[in-house]
Amino acid sequence: MRRFEKITIVIFLNLSFAMTTRNATIDIARGIGIILVVLGHNWMVTHEKGELFRIIFSFHVPLFFFLSGLFLNDSHRVKQFIRSKADVLLKPYLVVLTFIGIVKLLKAIVISTEDTSPLTYLFGVIYATGDTIAWMPLWFLPHLFLASVISMLILRTTIDLKNRAAWICFVSSLLLSIGIYSIERLLPTFYDMNRWAGLPWSFDLMPISMAFILFGFLLREQTKLMNFRLSSLVISTIAFTALHYYFNETMDLNRRIYGNPLISSLQAVIGIYIILSISSFLQRFTTLRRLLAYIGSGSLFILIFHSVIQEVAFLKLSRISHNNYINVMVSLFIGVSLPLVILEITKRQRYLAVLLLPWKSQLSR
Repeated sequence: MRRFEKITIVIFLNLSFAMTTRNATIDIARGIGIILVVLGHNWMVTHEKGELFRIIFSFHVPLFFFLSGLFLNDSHRVKQFIRSKADVLLKPYLVVLTFIGIVKLLKAIVISTEDTSPLTYLFGVIYATGDTIAWMPLWFLPHLFLASVISMLILRTTIDLKNRAAWICFVSSLLLSIGIYSIERLLPTFYDMNRWAGLPWSFDLMPISMAFILFGFLLREQTKLMNFRLSSLVISTIAFTALHYYFNETMDLNRRIYGNPLISSLQAVIGIYIILSISSFLQRFTTLRRLLAYIGSGSLFILIFHSVIQEVAFLKLSRISHNNYINVMVSLFIGVSLPLVILEITKRQRYLAVLLLPWKSQLSR
């Protein structure tokens, strides 16, 4: 209990005193984005799959691809970049799913349950799509790794080109078109035959994710220097609302759903701008800036652990209270906050830190 109290105190100290070294707007956007991810997997959203579901899913995954592109540095050596990304994304993916697999295996041995065979489970981890792994949200990690590496290779090939920005814009637009076409025309053939999990590491989604990553790289300076403009936020919000009201489109990349190519793309772009605009406004408020930036700094742990934590919390709360709205809000809070507690514990446990935290961050401690 004392250890938990110490961890809680450390979190509040981080919120009170720690200042982010990166651009505040981007850190806040990451924090808002991961909260939307947790909310998108909340019982209220997944159970009804109504307008809130369509709004969140219309842009929250493209938002994270775009934010990832902001931090691409095409001057890095490719091997160094691959090692760094593997350390940040693949290591926790493999560690967490390996641990879950061991627990499942021991459970099957002790209580003699007929569960997934170890080889099938291992194949699913290696295949790495949402339908083949134990914790569905983790599909994003190997996919982001691969998309980031290929995007970096593309950027390295365009360094010496004249009108480089135009070329990157052209390649991004071409990739997005190819990705949408494959979902609209090619993938339904597989779906008609059988339920298809997608290509390994969701490679079939690569053109779409890379397009948003490259757009993020292209607009990195403008995003970092972004100033809040109320008129632009109002206009973009009206446009975003109108698109949802008249066309009611959304996307779910994990389920290979994109919606109308033009409308869904516009909703994603406008949604990203709205989050960035709100973030640029919120950075003026010290408490909100620090809170959301701190949440953003723990987005990896929130992504990994939020789904199971939020689901368990909601089920436990449902046994105590029949007010689903209260249960939803409390489980959302727990789904965001408890992974941050796990992060702080991990930072202070040597072996956990080695397994789950980037090596670079351990050296800086």
